[in-house]
Amino acid sequence: MADQKFIKKLSEFGEGFKHHHEDYAVSDISKIRETGGVWELGGLSFHFPEHFGFCYGVDKAIDMVFETCGRFEGARIYLTDQLIHNPYINGKLKEKGVLYLKRDARNLLVCDGLRSGDKVVVSAFGTDFRDIENLKARGVTIVDSTCGAIINVWKRVEGYAKNGFITVMHGKRNHEETRATVSQAVKEGGSYLTIENVREGRELASVILGRMCEEDFLKKYPEAAPQGFSFDRTACKMGMANQTTMLKGESLEIQEILRGAFREAFGEEATRGRFRSFDTICGATQDRQDALRKLLGKDLDLALVVGGFNSSNTSHLAEIALGRLPFYHIEGADDILSAGEIRARDPRIGRAAVMKDWFSPTTRRIGITSGASTPDVTLLEIIRKIVSLRSPQ
Repeated sequence: MADQKFIKKLSEFGEGFKHHHEDYAVSDISKIRETGGVWELGGLSFHFPEHFGFCYGVDKAIDMVFETCGRFEGARIYLTDQLIHNPYINGKLKEKGVLYLKRDARNLLVCDGLRSGDKVVVSAFGTDFRDIENLKARGVTIVDSTCGAIINVWKRVEGYAKNGFITVMHGKRNHEETRATVSQAVKEGGSYLTIENVREGRELASVILGRMCEEDFLKKYPEAAPQGFSFDRTACKMGMANQTTMLKGESLEIQEILRGAFREAFGEEATRGRFRSFDTICGATQDRQDALRKLLGKDLDLALVVGGFNSSNTSHLAEIALGRLPFYHIEGADDILSAGEIRARDPRIGRAAVMKDWFSPTTRRIGITSGASTPDVTLLEIIRKIVSLRSPQ
């Protein structure tokens, strides 16, 4: 392999590269993938949606980091953040000795301890553009596993900034992807406002309509904008972007709320020049959400949503399942404590707790899906453990 300092594609490692994500596949589950289906096992029926599990961006990230481990054995290998939000994969990386760089109070990487010869893998969520500049200055090899869907959003945000638009980002403020995306506006001399939900979207609309002053909004949500940022609602232009794993319906609702506020305040013609929006929800995310809705329409006894508790796309799958039928968001087989107890995350409060009486003796039909960062081997472990709970017939 050539002595490269910035690797963005698996093929750039040179001859003999491997598709490491295939190590986490399960043949019986792979047969069901992309078509949906039923796996009959131990007197139980496990019903899968048409789309679930690893997406292309996760495939790429896993291939890139494990290839790095194989190619540079003996070197110090660091990650900018968790590669993906999945405890199984992150545990495998820990076993290989992969380390994490720390971040300072501004959420920028602390690079002081790095030296030439070190390898730094940028997680699938991307990282702040200033992190990349600092890493280049240290002379380390950068392996960039940033998801292509996220990079497409960055291009939108860069375009907004270059044309004088404030980026309105619908995303979780403390999420790695959101921080990386809004930094692209700053890189191009622009700025941003991050809103997390429809309620905050309505409050920003109140600012546009002059019913709430800009300063009050920024004081209420100090982490929504860069320090020292201010804006004039009568003159500003805004462009919408999304964290790629948000709920599409919520993002579209926020867009229409803000567009409606611009129309009411400034008229239709002015709105066309002052407000822009694009659907930047990841296609794989949307496929998994739509497929789960379809699965939940079947006659099921319960449903399982499998994925990291800190995984944004998985948590939104859990929100979709809420109220439809008994369901549990778990990370892996270890969360199944017994036939009487399960450790699951409640999407209403965002915390995990032990829940009782989850698996009835009459349970037969179980819906099961997984977030985009969950390997099939985790589903296999869960299915086997559930089957083992059944008393001999």
